[in-house]
Formats: sequence, C-alpha cells, structure tokens
Amino acid sequence: MRSLAIPGRLLPIAPAAMLVLLSVVPAHAAAAELAANYWYVGGDLNIARDKVSTGTPGWAGGSSNNVGLGLRGGYQFSPYVSVEGSLASLGRVVAKNGSANDKFDVNALSVNVVGHLPLTERFSLLGIAGVNYMHGRRSGDLESSNKSQGLISLGVGASYAVTQNWRLRMQYMNYGKLNWKGNDASVKSQAVSLGVDYLFR
Repeated sequence: MRSLAIPGRLLPIAPAAMLVLLSVVPAHAAAAELAANYWYVGGDLNIARDKVSTGTPGWAGGSSNNVGLGLRGGYQFSPYVSVEGSLASLGRVVAKNGSANDKFDVNALSVNVVGHLPLTERFSLLGIAGVNYMHGRRSGDLESSNKSQGLISLGVGASYAVTQNWRLRMQYMNYGKLNWKGNDASVKSQAVSLGVDYLFR
C-alpha cells in the first residue's frame, strides 16, 4: 500500500496550519453558542378583530376590525425556545341599542413561551402559549366601568431573519374572552400582526 508523501517544503507549514484549525473550531463553536442566547425587542402593527356579546335586553352585540400597535421584549434561550412579554392595543368594539352605544376598549399585557421550529437558517415556524392580563374600559350610554382578567393566550406565526440582528415576524394571537360583571357583556379579541425584532447578539 502506498503511503502519502508530504513534500518537504510543506512540513514547516503543517504544524502552523493545524494550530490555526484548532483555534478556529472552538471559536466558531463558541460563536454559534452565543448566537443562540440573546435578548431581543420588537414592535408590531396589529389588525385586531373584537367581538362583543351582550345579555342586556334590547342591546345587540357587534364586531369591529381595529389597527393598533404592539411592543415586546424577550430572551432567546436556544434556537427552539424563547420567553417574552408583550403589550398589544386591541382597539374598540361597540354594542348598540338604537342610537345608544355601549363602548369597549381592550388592551392585553402578555407573558408567553414561544417555540421555534427552524426550517432553514433564516425561516422558522412559531408556536405561542402563555397568560395575558386583559384590561377593558367600558363607556357610553349604559355604564362606565373597568374590567381586568387573567386569560390564556395562544398563537402561531413565522419569523424570517433578514440579517444577524434583524428579523421579520408575522403571527396570529387569540387573547380569549373578557367578561363583565354578571356576564351581561363579554369581548373576545384576536389579532394578526406583522412586525420586526432587533436581536442583541
């Protein structure tokens, strides 16, 4: 069996090349590890769908589509899991009785666990689950009151890394149903959003 001969002029270079290789591999592994653990912040443009149901005699429920804003901040623990807090403005929906109005303005403060399923180096599918603190303000011709309630939030989405520090994100969220006293009114809110995240890495 023939042995592989290394030309004599390459022998002084071989140890140096090996040292360079050994130094690059750990550095690359460390960079990959750091890239999977980072803080991020983001913002969204929301299109929320709110629906009010009412049990008050003579009053009819209604629905509305509202444009709002959302903010979030979180920490990516691995390529597959992150935890984040978010605030979303979900807009207003109105119940009616003739010319009289019963108005409901709703916002959501959420803490969610986000599962990331990478399909490529840049594109991932998202699964979102957590709890949200829904706050509603009721005003108009029937009564004026505030209501806050803890609810389950669920959602799905997708993200695309434009660069190492910027990614686009689109998602659908179901925020649950906020009930007023005596169940005389409830508001169900969901939203589709498009936004961007900045990654601190």
